[in-house]
Amino acid sequence: MTDLDKKLQEIALMNWKQFVALIGEDALISAKVCLLRQDKKSYGEIQQKLKLTKNQVEYAACKKC
Repeated sequence: MTDLDKKLQEIALMNWKQFVALIGEDALISAKVCLLRQDKKSYGEIQQKLKLTKNQVEYAACKKC
């Protein structure tokens, strides 16, 4: 882990809004979708939980997972 990685980790822990601004809302959504897919959640379940459209869920999963 580099010093930059540690700094990002610290920002995520101390200032969530700043962290989201740095990585972007799309990256955060993609990460959430991937975590839920790893937990064997269906696209429909993810759609409801995150209040996204089916296309948004499929795109996020396809893009990152």
